[in-house]
Amino acid sequence: MLKQRFKQPLPRRDGGFTVMEILIAITLGAVILASVYGSYHMVVKTTANYNQVSDIYQTGRIVLDTLAREISGAYQPLFAEKGEMFFGEDEWSAGRESDTLRMITTTSLQRSETEVGYDSYEISYYLGAGEKKGLLLMQAAPYFSLEEPFEEGEEIILAENVRALNFEYYDGMEWVKSWKWEEPAGQDGGEEDGEEPPVLPYGVRITLAVGLPEEEPVRFHTTAFLPMTPRPEEEEEEEEL
Repeated sequence: MLKQRFKQPLPRRDGGFTVMEILIAITLGAVILASVYGSYHMVVKTTANYNQVSDIYQTGRIVLDTLAREISGAYQPLFAEKGEMFFGEDEWSAGRESDTLRMITTTSLQRSETEVGYDSYEISYYLGAGEKKGLLLMQAAPYFSLEEPFEEGEEIILAENVRALNFEYYDGMEWVKSWKWEEPAGQDGGEEDGEEPPVLPYGVRITLAVGLPEEEPVRFHTTAFLPMTPRPEEEEEEEEL
């Protein structure tokens, strides 16, 4: 009688993964996620930087256009004291220009729609200090008094992250750092033929530096011309009339 031989059955493996396979899968997944996150973070950072730069350029263009239009509307009121209705101070703060300009203008873009019945405004431009550092501010009020102008008014924020503000004034001969009209001293005082200097400049050059505190600011420039400043020819014609 032949002996029957039976093969020992192999152990059956249950479905699933071993610990080693799971660790390998986790490691690969972590590497893939880290790579994806790194790429995503780079895209977000690049987009944010682009948006910041775009905002800076847009702010510079808009603010310069606003200042130029309002300065172009500056004039000397007929019965007001000369030298008191338009003057600019050359100032510095933390190594950067921090000028101030005060004037009477007929072109106040921020106030023209809110104040009914007024066509002239007292305007002051300056940079904020302390908690308002980095703000370009404008103080505005309707012009109706010949006494103590620029003492009161609503303070309006024109722009943020402004690092420097500089004004230069063209007197018909050269650009000067500040503007304050003074009565001519006459021939003996050095004024040629007693010629009276213009009460307002012929043009104002505006320089604005905009940027984040940790970065080098971007500078923007423009020039505003004052058509209401009488030219020498116009002054001679008025005298003849």
